[in-house]
This record gives sequence, C-alpha cells and structure tokens, in this order.
Amino acid sequence: MNATRYLTAREVSALNRLGDILCPGDEVLPTFSATGAVARFDDMADYMVVSDREDLKLLLTVFSFLPAFMIRLLLVLFGSMERLPAAPGSLGRLVMFGLKGVVTTLYYGFADNDGKSGEKVRQALGWDAAIRSPVSHHDDLVNPEEVNPMNQAVQAAPVDAAAVFSRVHQAQPALRALSVRERLVYVQRLNDLVRDERESIISRIQSETGKSRTDALISEIFPLLEHFEFLLKYAEKALADETVPTPLAMMGKKSKIFYEPMGTILVISPWNYPFYQALTPITVALVTGNTVVYKPSEITPLEGLVESLLERAGVPEDWVQIVYGAGDVGSQLIDQRPDKIFFTGSVATGKKIMAQASQQLVPVELELGGKDPMLVFDDVNVERAVQGALWGTLTNSGQSCTSVERLYVQRGIYNDFRDRLVAAARQVTLGVDRDGNADMGRMTSPRQVVIVSDLVSDAKAQGATLLCGSEWDGRSDFIPPIIVEGSTHAMRINQEELFGPVVTIFPFDTEEEAIRLANDSAFGLSASVWSADKVRAERVARALVTGNVSINNVMLSEGNHSLPFGGVKDSGIGRYKGVHGLRGFCNQKSVLIDGNSKKIEANWYPYTAKKYGLFGQLTQALFSHGPMALVKFALSGMSLEGYSQKAKRSE
Repeated sequence: MNATRYLTAREVSALNRLGDILCPGDEVLPTFSATGAVARFDDMADYMVVSDREDLKLLLTVFSFLPAFMIRLLLVLFGSMERLPAAPGSLGRLVMFGLKGVVTTLYYGFADNDGKSGEKVRQALGWDAAIRSPVSHHDDLVNPEEVNPMNQAVQAAPVDAAAVFSRVHQAQPALRALSVRERLVYVQRLNDLVRDERESIISRIQSETGKSRTDALISEIFPLLEHFEFLLKYAEKALADETVPTPLAMMGKKSKIFYEPMGTILVISPWNYPFYQALTPITVALVTGNTVVYKPSEITPLEGLVESLLERAGVPEDWVQIVYGAGDVGSQLIDQRPDKIFFTGSVATGKKIMAQASQQLVPVELELGGKDPMLVFDDVNVERAVQGALWGTLTNSGQSCTSVERLYVQRGIYNDFRDRLVAAARQVTLGVDRDGNADMGRMTSPRQVVIVSDLVSDAKAQGATLLCGSEWDGRSDFIPPIIVEGSTHAMRINQEELFGPVVTIFPFDTEEEAIRLANDSAFGLSASVWSADKVRAERVARALVTGNVSINNVMLSEGNHSLPFGGVKDSGIGRYKGVHGLRGFCNQKSVLIDGNSKKIEANWYPYTAKKYGLFGQLTQALFSHGPMALVKFALSGMSLEGYSQKAKRSE
C-alpha cells in the first residue's frame, strides 16, 4: 500500500486493518479497505491538530506490528477504560473517539468519492456523506488584514431567524442522544486547538479589541482553558441522575432528579471578552445537550474564528448557528422563542431582552453590569493591596463588569495607600503590543470612551480631583489610569458603571461605614475585602449585598470555575459556571419511582371517617420527636396501610 504525505506505507496498512475491524462491511456495504478511503487521509489530516495527528501515527505504528486479534483486544481494553473515572477514563475516551472518528469519517465521508465504492456507501446510507471543507485554514484565522476594524460593525446580510432556529431544532435530538461523555470529546478537541494555537488567536483578539497581548492571554485564553478543564473533570458527574432523599411516609419509593437538555439556547455575548464569552456558554450548552444560536457583539464579532474552531473540533454545523448583526438581529432571534436566553451585557439591554422574553415566557439568564467596591482595612500588607487595586482597576483597560470602580481605604493607612497607588499607576505602560511588553491596551468601543469622558468631566465639574490621568484629552482611546479623589456618592461617577480605567477612592473609619458605602449602589456583582483578620473579612463579606466576594484578592472568585458566577440587584439574574451553572442549562426533571404493586395508597379515595382518624394519628407521630415517636409512627402507619386496602365508602 502506497504511503501518503502524512502516513508511511506501514501506517497506511495498519489504518486499513483497523478500518476493516471497525467498518467490516456487510452484504450491502463494502469493507473499509475496499473503499480506498485511506487515499483521502491527507485531505482530513490537513485540518487535524498536530498533536492529534502525531498521536494517531504512533498508534498506527504500534498496530502495524500486531496481528488483528491483538488490535481487537486493545480496542476492547480502551473501550473498557472509557467507563473508568479521572485520567484512565479520559485516555480511553480520547483513544476510542480518535480511532473511530478517523475511520468513520474516511469511510462515510471520503470513501472514494468519485468511485463505485464510495457510491455504494452513500446509496446505502441514503445521503451525500461528502465532508465539507473547514471555514478556513489555520493561518487564515488571525490575518489582521482580513478582519473588520474595531469600530466597524459586521455588515451582515438579512437574517432568516426562522430558518436558523429550524436548523438547530432539527439537529438537537442527535445531540441530546449522546451521553455527556460523548459530548465532552468535542470539548477536549477545542481545548487542544485553543491551547496549541493561542498565539494566533490572541493576535486575532488584539486586532478587534485593542487589548495588550498579556491581557488577552490572561483574560481570554487562560480562563477559557480552565473552563474546559472544569467541564472535562466534573460535567459528567454534575449532570448524572441524582438520587435524593424520600420522606419516611413514602417508604419503599425512590426519588431522582434527571438533568436533561432544555432544547436550544440563544447566547448573546458582549464586546469586552469576545472569545471567552463565546466559547464558554457555547460549550456549556453543548455539554448539557442543547443546540445553540450565538450572536456576538457587532463591535467585536471575531467573524469566522469561532466557526472555524468548532468545525475543526468536529462539532456539526447545525449544533451551533452563529448569526451576526446589531441589536435588531437579537430581537428577531428572541422572537423565535428559544428555550433559554443567556445574555451578557449592559443593564439597559438586559431589561429590553427580559421584557421581550417575558411575552413568550422564555427563561433568561442575565449577566449585567457592576460597580464593584474594594474595602481595605488598616491591618493589610499595604503594598500588596495597592498592587491588587491597580490590577483590579486597570485589567482589560477597566472594561470588565467586575473591575474595581470604588476603592474604600481605612483612614489610618489612607494617605500611604493613595500615594503608593498613584505612583504605581504612573508606571503603567499603554500599547497594543506584539511581544507581551505592555500593561494596558486601548479602549475597544468608541462609545465607551465618550461615557468615561462624560463621567470624569462631571465629577471634576462638581469638585472632584484627578490624582493622575489629567493629561488625557477626553477623546483618545488610549486612556491612562485615572484615580479620582474628593467625589461623593451623589455624583454620577459613583452611581453609573464606568467600564474604563478609572477608580474613585475614599477614606472610611469603621467597619459599619465601609459596608454602608459599599452597599450604596444599584449594582451587586462582585466585591473584595482586604484584612489580616479573617474573621472580620468573612463577616464583612457576608454583609455585602453582592453575588461574589474575593477576600485578600481581587476579581478572583470568578477565576474558580467551580464557583457559580452572577449578581444581584441591577447586576443580573441567574448563575453560570460551576455545577449550578451547568444545571441552569438543564430541565431539572423530578422523578418519583414506585413499584408495580397491588397496594392502594393511603391518601387515595375513598376518604372515610376512620381513615381520617388513622391519618391524624400518623401525622401526630410522624412530626413528633422523642424515643417513642418512631414506634408510634410505625404502628399507626401499619394500621392505616392495612385499612386503606379494604376501605369502603359505607364505613
């Protein structure tokens, strides 16, 4: 057998032998080797992750030295490993998916497409199984010349929302039929693609958002890979049928919760983290068995990038439909009545989405804005707290819903803290770098530049002082760090979300005052508390009206993907991430299981005076406490059960 560009002749022979084991054919279908499919291996290998391709070659080399029965034994071994937990199970799943995926893709897709063997396969299946080409080659993903400038929205063609939802609705049963373990294989492939191609993806992100390179790595790539890791480790257990306690009065019955797909999830994402906020909810939806309609922000659409990664990971096109456009497109999609809407963005838009969704009783999950406070007590390590405040304020140029916007420092260390913070802020470097050597990039949205300028100007006009950042002209999208002193809570700058590299700073005297100031906001997304006294720190954390708190760190609670994330008040509705987030994308079906017996339930008809009395005795015993309560319950229960089998109305 001739070699291909990627496979040696020995490896080709091994692939044919493996193929004949997995696709042996029958009276209608030919064997794998008879189709000549292996000749098309290079067409598929061009789009494989390099590490996957090399692993496959290694396995084929091993198989080339083994007789067929040994290969069968190894397949049985790997198949049995799939049921094991942790690393052995992951290895078994990946090997079996990789081998089956390659063989079946070649057999049903590439099998001698122009020849008689391939025609037999397609005729037997009743469909055209030719594999489509990926959206683009790897090198095309990050070519800056081919993407839209930051300030231009995608000029999308008119959207046929009904057709989009028709496709995902029809595709959903196939996804639903897969086990969680089978769905996670796609997550593993996405993980490998993002991990290995992170540099090119970062370049693409930079071209549309203006982030610094390290910012893009830390805020988009790293947390996404952590999210994938969480799914791979915990999703299967989190979504397994759950057995819950059954009341004593229902003795002999079992109670379970099934976590089933909802159907189709509409995901509408923001412009500040366009890559992370795309693949995080998309993969949660897929793992829970839901198809997805995804609409990115028109400001940072990353057009073609997500599609390419999904396709190269093997995700069927109709499982995830991506639709580009402005807010009116989102409204059209909501009109199609998705089974749930997951929206991340502004409060104003969130309210509009909720109002429209309410007309059709579509459940919504809203991750909205923040006005996060940072409370610093006088027993902290001042320098560490200063560096935390600096990063928490400036990361992603402050364009994060959980960035620090209000800074409260206990009076005893206030002056020292303020002076160190200002000095550190003046050392921050700005730039859209190519080597990781800049701290903070530019603003992504021109509209947000106007908002920041307006709020800062309003504070200055009312007597606030800029401790740094006064050199900004109010128009440039490279906004330097701005620290505002002397503002009040009555000013707009402390009530409206800034979403820029700006923080207001205040002194406080007592713990009670700090809590009152921190809670004086319409928002309640996140906060941080800094103190060497852990008892006090936890006490303050409990008193804050917010969805998330980091103690002696900043913006860290959202970094643990086992913790649910979401806000209160104007910061949103619902929680995602963690087990709670996974189950939030499910129909949580309650199931009570009884035996197929002849027993008549005590609470069924007929109701008689005697049954009433016996049920009263049971109630008294069941909800009493003490050593004799259980005995009385058992006796009254037996009497009631016995009578219920023969109760008649005449009595």
